Amino acid sequence: MLHELGVATTLLTASPLSQVARHWAAVRYCATLTKNGGRLALTPDANEVVYHHKVTQSEQLGIGLALVVAKRLLRKQYRGWTFHAVDAEVALKAGFVDGGGAVQPVSRTKMRPDYILLGHHATRRHRRMKIVILECKGTHGPPSFIHGQLARAAVQVEALSVGGSHPPSLMVASHLTQAGITAYVLDPPGDDELWSGDDEELDGLLSTAPEDQYCRPRTVSPPEPEARQAPDDVPSPADEIITDPDLAEELPSGAPQVFDIPEQQRGWFTQILTRAVAATALLFAGNSAAASGYATPRQRGTEDPAFQPGLFNLDPAWATSSAATFALPDGLSAEGTRHRAPLGQGRVLEVFRGVESRLYRELAEGQVSAYLRDAPIFFGRRAASPADGSLYSFGQDGTVLVVRVLNDGG
Repeated sequence: MLHELGVATTLLTASPLSQVARHWAAVRYCATLTKNGGRLALTPDANEVVYHHKVTQSEQLGIGLALVVAKRLLRKQYRGWTFHAVDAEVALKAGFVDGGGAVQPVSRTKMRPDYILLGHHATRRHRRMKIVILECKGTHGPPSFIHGQLARAAVQVEALSVGGSHPPSLMVASHLTQAGITAYVLDPPGDDELWSGDDEELDGLLSTAPEDQYCRPRTVSPPEPEARQAPDDVPSPADEIITDPDLAEELPSGAPQVFDIPEQQRGWFTQILTRAVAATALLFAGNSAAASGYATPRQRGTEDPAFQPGLFNLDPAWATSSAATFALPDGLSAEGTRHRAPLGQGRVLEVFRGVESRLYRELAEGQVSAYLRDAPIFFGRRAASPADGSLYSFGQDGTVLVVRVLNDGG
């Protein structure tokens, strides 16, 4: 769960301390989860955090848990497919502007889903891409609050259409308690096919850099059957502040907006999503320079820095000093970044995050098509974790997270 959260939130931090923030995402919630009768549950300490921290905790754990649940469900539904999480805000930034050139104001982003799950499947001669929309929710409150969360999620997942059709979606709301964590899932169907072709066609598509588009979202008119408003009977923050400290802000008033990807732009959208996957993996490994090459000018913040904060203005000195090659079980290795923090009594907490070495080189050299094909192979080759107390997490996208406690001497 921490691994999924760390990868998914990689593109959300644009500051000189972004590398430290990415490590913090991996360790902040290390002490929040435990087992209770065979179920995943909150620890007593996690359950006792104060109001404002509980709101953040619900949101962050909700993202990580939703990604774990969604990917597990999709693996069962689509055998042989690998799904990568792409932040919807980052993907849509390359295609849609509002007014004077800025992306939608922050309040309007509450109408958008959290993530686009990009699925990839490869045979000897053919490649296929599909997408599933994911909205993540979490709460410490009573189970009844889940209904309101899923109602708001139903509005958000309809904010994207491709070729005139809405993709399928998953809405996952996690109920967080010491007794156990329960995930509630809604999965409305849709048209999930994005692109298909042979290896040569995909190589050609991904070898060219997509340009920013200048579309504008469409406001849904009431007669449309998809135009579901946020329900009026969902409690307001004032109503819920005592009984449920996790109530997110209400959706903005007015009709929802839909971000339409035209049929002829399927190839462009495939480029945007696959390059976002590549940038996410490289940023997770600490290579901001290579990651920036996969972003459009608007995504990088170079088109109009006053309106578009950049995602890649990172701290190269820190990234360079923490760069490391990490030996993995069974003779494999990963390239990434390592951070250490003292724990007291001569012990040190070490966190390594990176990408398997071969996949890392493919990404750094711009071989996105090869990376998509080879990532599941690495996942299948991974060996069992050594019994040395270290925690290893291997992603189907080739990313690796290792957390271990060392003596001060290493």
